[in-house]
Amino acid sequence: MENVSIQVLKGDVTERNTDAIVNPINTMLILGSGLSGAIKAKGGEEIAGECSRHGPSPIGSAVLTTGGKLKTRHIIHAVLCEYDGRITEQHLADALLASLRLANRMKLRSIALPHMDLGISPLPVERSARALFSVIRDFADRENRTLELIEVVLQDIELLRVYKDAHHHILG
Repeated sequence: MENVSIQVLKGDVTERNTDAIVNPINTMLILGSGLSGAIKAKGGEEIAGECSRHGPSPIGSAVLTTGGKLKTRHIIHAVLCEYDGRITEQHLADALLASLRLANRMKLRSIALPHMDLGISPLPVERSARALFSVIRDFADRENRTLELIEVVLQDIELLRVYKDAHHHILG
């Protein structure tokens, strides 16, 4: 893991200047509310158009689109669940791993991740955070070839605390 920096930051993931940001999304790839809505509002309709051409996509997959008008060049849409469906730790792990592998295939050097949730049927925050850092650790140790920076960017101060604790527990 010494070849990749993993940071937990307070901020707005849509404002990051990384090569890509990750957007948790449902199988229909519809940019609705929450983070997806903010991406559509700030990045433009072009992103929604690309999503509609890729959807539907299976749970555990990842789809790359342009970043539109955002600072980032790309958005990796991590498919977590069916529309209005339940998110499991396995879904989160599979979609995040697919996203990290896609970043490597595209030879990206930096990526920013939000809290991996859609708000419909959320996992407990502690479980989400631990699953996220476990996947990052295993990917960085075994598969990473191009990523030099992985940011976990959270707006909510309580989420930030939970993720920093999980980061310390999982990554040391």
